[in-house]
Amino acid sequence: MQMKNAENSSVAVYLNGLGLGSIAAAMYLIQKAEFNPQNIHIFEQMDDKQLVGGSCDASEIIVNNQSAYFMQGSREFEDKAYPCTKELWSIIPYNDDESCLQDHQQNREECRVHTVVRLLHENGEKDTGYKLGLNTAEELKMAKLMATPESLIADGAEITDIFGETFFTSNYWYMWRAMFAFQPWHSAVEMKRYMHLFFHEMPNMNTMIALERTRYTNFHSFILPALRFMQKKGANVHYDTRISDVDFKVDPGTEQRWIERIHLETGSGAPKPSIPVRDTDLAFLTIGSIVSNASFGTHDSPVDRPAVDGGNLGGAWTLWKKIAAKQPGFGRPDQFLRDVSKSTMMTFTVTFRGGLFERKFEWLVERQMGRQSPLPLTASPWILHLHTYRQPLFPDQPRDTCVIWVTALGSEHIGKFVKKAMTECTGREILEELLGHLQFDHDDGEKAEMLDTSTCIPCLLPYSTSQFLGRAVGDRPAVVPAGSMNFALLGQFVEIPDCIVFTTEYSVRGAIQAVKHFVQPSLEVPPMYFGEHHPLTVVEVARALAR
Repeated sequence: MQMKNAENSSVAVYLNGLGLGSIAAAMYLIQKAEFNPQNIHIFEQMDDKQLVGGSCDASEIIVNNQSAYFMQGSREFEDKAYPCTKELWSIIPYNDDESCLQDHQQNREECRVHTVVRLLHENGEKDTGYKLGLNTAEELKMAKLMATPESLIADGAEITDIFGETFFTSNYWYMWRAMFAFQPWHSAVEMKRYMHLFFHEMPNMNTMIALERTRYTNFHSFILPALRFMQKKGANVHYDTRISDVDFKVDPGTEQRWIERIHLETGSGAPKPSIPVRDTDLAFLTIGSIVSNASFGTHDSPVDRPAVDGGNLGGAWTLWKKIAAKQPGFGRPDQFLRDVSKSTMMTFTVTFRGGLFERKFEWLVERQMGRQSPLPLTASPWILHLHTYRQPLFPDQPRDTCVIWVTALGSEHIGKFVKKAMTECTGREILEELLGHLQFDHDDGEKAEMLDTSTCIPCLLPYSTSQFLGRAVGDRPAVVPAGSMNFALLGQFVEIPDCIVFTTEYSVRGAIQAVKHFVQPSLEVPPMYFGEHHPLTVVEVARALAR
């Protein structure tokens, strides 16, 4: 493979969207491949005042003359399972003196997680999570799944095809679901991959001592520093512009194929002039999006129900559908769009003011804010998982505020305290349901104070867990499809053997592979870590299962 880095300064690279895949690819091109930043072009369908960063977004708004905050997503990290992410952070300057990785490591030392209350059951019953709650039959099924090669697992197999009913009422499942957002009907293959890559953490599922969070939101901790660095170096970000389609040319004799033209349009769909792509140029295209068709509510209004009929999927989905229809080997996007009821997740971000919630929560979980793992509320019909952080979560957040983020995997169900489906609730009503499960509603005065002095912003994500849906070989394309001479595919819907989707690691690893293949063959892709290959880890896991 011919190197196309600084030795050929005329090579251009085209990327779609300011998601993590594009950002990681651009950072590796600049920092690891000595690529000319001025030849990097990223087309972002949002304008420069809207949310960018994909599922690593974060934003501040003013509500009633007060700051309020919201995020569509929030990612957690762990040292052994995230080597690509950590390497990416090491090449992003956080400030003039240190990298994002150095800042992250300092923050981890300052605020280590060590959970005491791991789950909250009916009527506020605390549970340390020390006992995983699995019987011998389910443990044997886990061992069998891990030992079964993916090629022997039936196409489209779901987790319910592997495990019995008792598995889905165990502490293990409740904690697993809170960390990774799995549902019983999700992919058995994906469950298997997660079990391999997090095998070494099973003994610590109760304390979660290996859990890491960034100092601030993911956006402020590594997305924004990367954007600032790239643009300072001269990389071109074209806002309010998206890649709507590409043209291919194919050599019928060798079946080699190139992208030869990129079609552009504005974020609202108005056509823009197309761009010719030379054989030596490159296109790294993100396919699919887990935040497509997101809709927000307010403290006083429910979320708008988005159109999910496939007519307005956003740039990354639309582009994937178009190229999959043109060329073989580009996957089957409709497999991940087939059933919104099985891929929807709601999240909500709450800005509390005055300190009451923070004091009560720290009393409840017996830990300082930021030292607690995600808290499953196992009696919640909405399947709520509460994420708390070291404060401030946002850099300019006022000192008397506390920001939390909550996921909900059962938003179509009727709430326990608010007798409505979550999708029909205002932010205030959603917060009222949360306070009920935390047992923070017993004092009417305190409850009213928390409801009246907070801002809760709900978000509906119809495709948030679509990458977990049961799949078959060929549903996801390779990062570098067969015959590709100048293009790669990025994001959460490509196929990276053994790696786990719904993580920053997946987006970054795909980007590294693309840069290695086309630009810098000597680039090393950090290896994955598999704890089952270490005898002492196997012994510790066996002890954890026997507790």
